[in-house]
Amino acid sequence: MVEIGIVGLDTSHAESYAMAIRNHPETSIAGVWDGGAVRDRAYARAYSERNGATLYDEPLEMADDVDAVMILTVDWTTHRDLAVPFLRDAVPTAIDKPIAGSLEDVRAIKSAADDTTLFGGSAVPYHPSLRSVRVAGNGRLFYGAGYGDPFYYGCHVVDAIRVLVGHRWASVSPADSPGRSVDVIFVDGSHATVRLDGASDRETFTFVGVGDETVVREVGTSDGDLEAMYRGYLNAFLEAVAGTRDATDERMLDAATLLLGANAALETGRTITPTSDSLAAYDVDGRAFLEDYQPYY
Repeated sequence: MVEIGIVGLDTSHAESYAMAIRNHPETSIAGVWDGGAVRDRAYARAYSERNGATLYDEPLEMADDVDAVMILTVDWTTHRDLAVPFLRDAVPTAIDKPIAGSLEDVRAIKSAADDTTLFGGSAVPYHPSLRSVRVAGNGRLFYGAGYGDPFYYGCHVVDAIRVLVGHRWASVSPADSPGRSVDVIFVDGSHATVRLDGASDRETFTFVGVGDETVVREVGTSDGDLEAMYRGYLNAFLEAVAGTRDATDERMLDAATLLLGANAALETGRTITPTSDSLAAYDVDGRAFLEDYQPYY
C-alpha cells in the first residue's frame, strides 16, 4: 500500500484526488496539511477524518509517515517552499499545476529532486483520448486551444501540447492569431499554435495534430472526463514512485518553462527561448491569483 500525503486543500483537486486514491486498490491517504489560505480548519479536520488520515500542523511532519506527497496549493508561489523539503528528504513528490511562477523556482525544484521522484503538472495529458495519440511524420503541426486564465488554466493546454509533440521547446512567439495565442517551435522542427484563452462557455480543450495523418481530440470536463484524467495521473505518479517510470519528469519541467515563456512572449511581444534573459526575469505572482480564487467545491 502506497500511503500518500496531501499538502494543501485549496482547490477541488484535493477532493478529486482523494476519490482517485480511495478507489485505487494500492493507495490510501495517510497525512494531510493545509495552510488555511482558502479553507478553514474545520474543513481540514473533516477532510482528514473522511479519509482516515492524520492532520498535521506542519507539512514536513508527515515525511516519515507517508510514501509520497501531492502538493495541491492553488498559490503556485508556495510550491517551491513546500516541495523542496520533501524532495530533499527523498519523499516522492507530485506538484499540481502550474508548477511554478518563475524559472528560478523551476530550477530550484529540479535541483532538489536529484534522484527523488518528481512528478506533476496538468492532468489533461492523462485523459484516455490523449494518452494513445501518436502524430508521426516530418514537419508536424499542432494546434491547441484552452480556456480561462492564460497561466492557471493555460497550463492544461501547454502541458498536453508538450506531451503530444514529445520534444523540448526551442522558441515561443506571440502569434498573429485571435486571443492570447503563441507560436511554438520545438527542437525537432515541429510547430504548434496554442491559444491560452479560448472560449470558456464549453470548458473544453481542443487539440489537432497534423503529420502523416490528422488527429483531432477534445477533452471535456464532465464528471467522467475528470475522473478518468485524475485516475490516469495517479497511476502515472505511482509508476514513477515504483521506479517503472523516469524519476524526474523532464517533460513536466520543460512544459513548466514553456508556460512561463508563452506568457512572457505575450507580455513582452518578443520571441522567447529557454535561455532568454526575458524568461529568466519573468515572474507570475500566484498570490494575486489567490486573492480572487474560489474553488469549484
